[in-house]
Amino acid sequence: TYTEEEEKEEEEKKKEEGETAKADGDHEEMELEIVKKLPKRYANQLMLSEWLIDVPPDLDQEWLFVVCPTGKRALVVASRGTTAAYTKSGFCVNQFPSLLPGGNRLNSATGKEYTILDCIYNEVQQTYYILDVMCWRGHPVYDCQTDFRFYWLHSKMEEETDLSEKSRLNPYRFVGLKSYSCNPASLCEVLVMTFPFEVDGILFYHKS
Repeated sequence: TYTEEEEKEEEEKKKEEGETAKADGDHEEMELEIVKKLPKRYANQLMLSEWLIDVPPDLDQEWLFVVCPTGKRALVVASRGTTAAYTKSGFCVNQFPSLLPGGNRLNSATGKEYTILDCIYNEVQQTYYILDVMCWRGHPVYDCQTDFRFYWLHSKMEEETDLSEKSRLNPYRFVGLKSYSCNPASLCEVLVMTFPFEVDGILFYHKS
């Protein structure tokens, strides 16, 4: 049994623990409030797709299509020596080094080189499949036509072959997805092809 003095000490101890717990709770609430107020600068930056219900009359001339792998959509931003992946709503879900321009401390000496990509992340293959490019090495291409962006992306990926290999400075692979013309022959050819990933569907892009 407790003596009167021991009971008093125990009560004081519990009181102190309660005040500490309350302080921790207040701190957690404050942290949560701060997180909620943080601006999501990369929210709503990804182009959203719609179901193609009606076949456009200029489908074979003015449209391109891309075969998409299964995975999660991600906005990848390489800047100031680090690479970050964001959800469509702007939440950062991963940070890592990469060989993208601006993506690691060795290739981001000036801080002016940055790259922004629209990707699909396949967790099984630890790969970011690139759908589109918004900015490469500090050169924005937001307002450029789709066919030019696809050409630009393809040419840059050919120059940066190490991006498709995993390494210490590139723990996730970056692979550009190929675009195809929407003519009947091309569609028939691609639909019977075997791809190195599980196919989720097809995205159609207007050239302009």
